[in-house]
Amino acid sequence: MHFMTTAATAAALALLLIALSIDIVSRRMALRASFGDAGDHGLIAAIRAHGNLTEYLPIGLALIALLEANAADPLALSIVAALFVIVRVAHAFGLRGSRDRLTIGRSVGIIGTLLLLATMTGWLGALLARPHLGF
Repeated sequence: MHFMTTAATAAALALLLIALSIDIVSRRMALRASFGDAGDHGLIAAIRAHGNLTEYLPIGLALIALLEANAADPLALSIVAALFVIVRVAHAFGLRGSRDRLTIGRSVGIIGTLLLLATMTGWLGALLARPHLGF
């Protein structure tokens, strides 16, 4: 098994993580803030966008890999994985532009993330239970 969907998802999310890291570094350089957030709302939002991705990326990627390893339908899994990347991008950019308010990107991002994690968890449970339930 080659885990092509997992690999493509990991690559896409790694690119997003790199972009968010570069944003933090450039903001730190502009503010001359080598540590902390210097009280700057833009830097705080950039740090949280990066941190939030690192919080949800591992479980999302693990679920995608486990679904792929347990013979999930490849097309359906590709769609779910693509949606996971899209909602993480929406959340990251929505959080970066939030300035102490809820944005549509943040809302779509977190609601979409939680719904997709729940969907993948239920789907994996069904795949694992299938042999024991006789279908």
